[in-house]
Amino acid sequence: MDETLKKKINLLVHLAKSDGKFHTAEREFLDSLLMERGVTNYDLDKVKVDHNFSVFTSTLDKQELLHWSLQLIKADGIIHADEIAYCKALALKLKFNPSVIDHFANLVMPDFKIFKETVRKFVI
Repeated sequence: MDETLKKKINLLVHLAKSDGKFHTAEREFLDSLLMERGVTNYDLDKVKVDHNFSVFTSTLDKQELLHWSLQLIKADGIIHADEIAYCKALALKLKFNPSVIDHFANLVMPDFKIFKETVRKFVI
């Protein structure tokens, strides 16, 4: 697994646990992301969070992480205030206006192609 994907997954695990629970639906979502990228046997329980964002140099990586984050907070059917706060902080670190989270939080998530087009207006 490359460092960028590892960093994305690590941040997503931290997001999943931000409400105090690591729900089965969240774990399944992360497992499916890993499987789509050919990664097997990745232990999500041994993830250590590193808040260094220097690995995210491409706009595509930033958009993808934000898209996955929004999908993840919806995975268990409950959007917790701590998850929203984490996503807003993440958006800011990725150079997006945090209002992007409010925009998408209560919408059905569009596919990534449409998301990329929409999220451009939130770049800061």
